[in-house]
Parts: sequence; structure tokens; C-alpha cells
Amino acid sequence: MNKELIKRLLYKLPNTFAAPHSMKEYADILSLATDSGYAFYTLGSFRNMETVPDKPFIILRHDIDTNPAAALIYSEIEQRFGIKASYFFRRCTWNPRIMNMLNRRGHEVGYHYEELSDFAKAKHLKNLNEVMDKIGAIKQQFASNLANLRLTVDFDLTAMASHGDFACVKLDTGNDELLKDHELRARMGVEYEVYDEALMQKYGLHISDWPAPEGYHPKSPKEAIQASESFLFLSHPRWWIPDALGNLKYDIKVNYQKLTW
Repeated sequence: MNKELIKRLLYKLPNTFAAPHSMKEYADILSLATDSGYAFYTLGSFRNMETVPDKPFIILRHDIDTNPAAALIYSEIEQRFGIKASYFFRRCTWNPRIMNMLNRRGHEVGYHYEELSDFAKAKHLKNLNEVMDKIGAIKQQFASNLANLRLTVDFDLTAMASHGDFACVKLDTGNDELLKDHELRARMGVEYEVYDEALMQKYGLHISDWPAPEGYHPKSPKEAIQASESFLFLSHPRWWIPDALGNLKYDIKVNYQKLTW
């Protein structure tokens, strides 16, 4: 067997069948931050602040790439601390019941969109120029999807987060390319995109969970808290809540897409 394949399997399989983090660890992070005097914000509430807070803060963001029920588990822990977070759902994880529950609990809920990468994969476009030639049709698809999704929930859907996809890496562009069009934003009532440069510059440090053995990038939240640093903390259900069967199905789907693209 190819050495690179073995290395990849040794990396991938443990993260498929076991979560490298736990919800106890998540609760410990929130507890440490609370005890250390941190303030917590959703992306939307932080964005709307006129000035950056003087005291250390954490912006909590969850990208619900898989396992939508996991969002409620995050929320239950946050509720114990009186904390609100931003949740972004893909069309494949769209669950109006769960999303409405999160909204009623005071969380921010938005759309984790991926129309550009979906279009490229569906049309077998591997060249960025070919994709950009079709950008008008992709924007129309985004607008149609967003309009239809808004009909399924009981709140204003105005916060957007582009989904990272293997196709984006190959094309050397992100799904956020769509919302560089400010006319499209205005027409569709989009308040912000999580990767807007001004927003990212405003909070600075961006910490994301990673699979084992790395765990986090560029550092752990606890390390940042111990240094009294403010930051956005991005997490994904897959790395926190065991779901071996769901992970396996998702990995098979992604690998099939890679083979057929």
C-alpha cells in the first residue's frame, strides 16, 4: 500500500470514528473564560458595536457542516453560562425546527452557503475562468436558494458564512466570491459575510478547531484565554460530538464528489 495513503488513513480514521474534542472540554473553555472576566458576543452583535470592547472578549461561531442536532447540544451548554453564539447551517443540514429553537434562545442563526463550489462540481468546472464565466447564473442560484430558505424559518435570515470546500481549494477562490457583489447583498438583504475584511480586522485573532492531532489552529482557546487575548472561536460539530456513522457517510459522499468532479 502507498505510504502516503497509509499516512492519510492513520490521520483520517481516528477523526472519523472518534471526536478529538468533547463537550466537557467546550464547557471547560466557557467556564475558564467566564471566570477570567471575558465578555461573549455573536458575530452580528459584535459587528454592530461602534468600538471594540476594552475587556477581553470571545465571539462564538459554529459552522453546522454535519449533524444539525449537535447545535442544540452546544446551545444547552451555552445556556448554562448565559452565553449566545452564531450558528450557520448548510442546505444539507438545514433544520427549521432546530434553527427556530436557537433563534428563540437568543442565538444568531445564518446561512452557510456554497453555491459557487456546488455549481463547479455539478457542471464539472475545474478552471476558475470557466466558473467566473457562469458567475451570473451562480448568483441567481444563491438568490433563489436564500429566498426559499427564508420561507422555512421564523426569523430574518441576514447573516452569511461561506462554506469551505475542496473545490474551492482547487479553484483558488472561495464561495464568498459571490458576496463581493454589493448590489447582490443589498438586493437580498444580506447584512454581512463572516469573512468581510473589516469584520475580521475588528476582532483580530481567529481560532478554529482542527482534527487530531493538531486540535486547534493557530493555538488553543485556553492558551489565548490564559494570555487575556480576545478572539473569535470557530467550531464544527464533527470535532466535538461522536457521530461515526454520520461522519462515514459524509466522507463517502465527499470522496465520491472528488472522484466524479
